[in-house]
Amino acid sequence: MKEPNLTMLSSSSSSSVSRKEQRLERKKRKILALAEVMQLNERDRASSSAGVSSCLASSLNEEGSSVLEVEVKGSQELQEPDQKKAKLEDADFRTLKAEVNQKRDRMRNIPKLRLKEVGEEALMKTKPEERVPLLLDDIQALLMYTLLRTDSPTNPNRWAALEKSAKLTHTTVLLIEGLTSDDFTEYESDFKECKKIFHNILQVVTPSERLVEELACIPLSDSHKDILLAEYGSLEAAMLACKDNLLIRKSIFNNIGLEQPGEGEDNGGEEYDDVELPPGDKFPRTQLLLSPIQMINEDYPLPLTGCLKHRYAGYVTTNDHYAPVSPKSPMFGLDCEMCKTSIGASELTRVSIIDEEGNEFYETLVRPENKIVDYLTQFSGITAEMMKDVSKTLKDVQKDLRNKLPPDAILVGQSLNFDLNALKMMHPYVIDTSILFNVTGTPGTKSKLKVLSQKFLKRDIQCSSRGHNSIEDCTASLELVKLKLSKNIYFGDQWLQDRRNYHKRVKSKVGIATPEDIQRLGENSTTTEITATLFGHARKKNKKSEIVTNGDNLDNFAGYFGEAIKANAAAKNLLSFQKLDSDKAAIEHTMEKCLNYDFNLCCLQLKRDDLATVDAKRAKIEQIDGWVRKLFTSISVNGLLVVLLAGGEVNERSRMAVAMIQTRKG
Repeated sequence: MKEPNLTMLSSSSSSSVSRKEQRLERKKRKILALAEVMQLNERDRASSSAGVSSCLASSLNEEGSSVLEVEVKGSQELQEPDQKKAKLEDADFRTLKAEVNQKRDRMRNIPKLRLKEVGEEALMKTKPEERVPLLLDDIQALLMYTLLRTDSPTNPNRWAALEKSAKLTHTTVLLIEGLTSDDFTEYESDFKECKKIFHNILQVVTPSERLVEELACIPLSDSHKDILLAEYGSLEAAMLACKDNLLIRKSIFNNIGLEQPGEGEDNGGEEYDDVELPPGDKFPRTQLLLSPIQMINEDYPLPLTGCLKHRYAGYVTTNDHYAPVSPKSPMFGLDCEMCKTSIGASELTRVSIIDEEGNEFYETLVRPENKIVDYLTQFSGITAEMMKDVSKTLKDVQKDLRNKLPPDAILVGQSLNFDLNALKMMHPYVIDTSILFNVTGTPGTKSKLKVLSQKFLKRDIQCSSRGHNSIEDCTASLELVKLKLSKNIYFGDQWLQDRRNYHKRVKSKVGIATPEDIQRLGENSTTTEITATLFGHARKKNKKSEIVTNGDNLDNFAGYFGEAIKANAAAKNLLSFQKLDSDKAAIEHTMEKCLNYDFNLCCLQLKRDDLATVDAKRAKIEQIDGWVRKLFTSISVNGLLVVLLAGGEVNERSRMAVAMIQTRKG
């Protein structure tokens, strides 16, 4: 047997130990460098300066250990030559490593709002001609999601993603009525603190009235959520019933609610509750209207600013003066047919409209502006023979419809966005059967009109070899809507039914009133009575909210929640209303109490004197800028602050607001 080479073994063992020590030393140097970078970052945050180490911290948060070598290099360059060889003892190394890991974990658990393409387009730093503003619904969806998370009927996914949302501690909203996006642009240099704090400053379309109620149209506590669930079956149905989308529509179509020339009466005086439903309707048809958010998502033409203004250049509205929509507003089925022209686009060749009784309201063939190269007969039903003597143009059709359609008309159709784009017209009140009916249970999926007609109307359509018949199609769409109105909000919508069934299954967990409770109180019991039962069954882990204001809007807001909440003593601990004498007092109160609540809404109505002159406005903006800094430092770590500058009732002419959104890091 060959003797082992002791010299080689000794050399190998020594080499192994040496490599192990080298690795340990490298780790120690990395930890030292990382700790030094973190200290520099903390100093930078404290001094609110944007230095090199802020970028390193950002990289560390996103990349983790993959950037350690870069940090080591940067750290060594900051050290003196005699410090480069500084060594750590093993005990110190373990302690420092634990501290660094703890800080890194804390950085990784910071909630962050990441903008998507739609959000990026709404940034104030985007060129005005390319900017597409968000709607107040978008901000509301974010606030609702921060409170209800997975139970929320809406989320901000259209424009942003809230990462690490479970780590969010609370939400604070500062609403300032009187300043607009124009003021922010003109006095941007005076918003020094805001520009340091907020990475996300976006343009938002807001209504000029009932701004507080619209912004806070969300369940502000678990018990409030239970009230909505008991009354409507699901939060989705509650939002359809309770949310007044007319306010947002009026901010987009700013000619809604205007008096007709020569008329002296207000068309919007009636409340929905006071209007008797048309025969056959079981619930208000206004609940079926597409919301402004849905209209944007589905590419409906809307009179918004930025790139949408350029996209819909040449489009006209269907009326100069719209009346507010109501449950008695007439519905009209609309369908258009198109042919392919020499410019490679589809242009309008036929328009068909029927009224609710099924009578022909408007029917005409249309001569396209460009030469027809393909009649698409198998789809459109249009032939060369039909178009032979047609002289009516698109402009003629637009003029006809503007003269014939009532100011509160509701247009009904399947994927009506294509028809309105073919007409090059904009309309605020739309019911789209492709969205209204969901037979799969999967959000966003659409079924063809032929399928919907077979399933719900038991009628076969689009069977002719000569192509579609626009009268047949718009008749089917209108009858589908009338059928749903004769049933309930859930009819034909499998996804909404699934959500209702989900809430029924979990009702024992969330304290929803039982059928026995409602039967005992009576089917016609007021919400106040049912609410009293709900508070008795409510969970102890209710979210708490506070509303603070310096104006008269709190009276409207309290009325919005009705007598139900005010009538329950237990609600006082869940939802607090504070009306203070001045904006300064409202801010100071919010700063002092914001940690006590899950949701804080501070509403400031600026006085007209505050905005009367340039110097007065600048002074007020500088004061508000300082308040925002103090409020931001008052919220907790991982708290969310939203500042909304909106014209509101103080500056009714402007519908463009600014939303500033930021989470506070540790």
